[in-house]
Amino acid sequence: MMNIERKKQMQKVTTRLLLLAALCFACNACGIKGPLYIPEHKYPQTASASE
Repeated sequence: MMNIERKKQMQKVTTRLLLLAALCFACNACGIKGPLYIPEHKYPQTASASE
């Protein structure tokens, strides 16, 4: 039988791991939103002959 102190300790560890996982997912979602683009001044685009 698991004593009460051990059970509380396990709950703390589980809670912290879940919070850490949630934080990792939240940080992974951060960043620039919107469509991808090529900066025109750094990589100028030329018209292709096939158009």
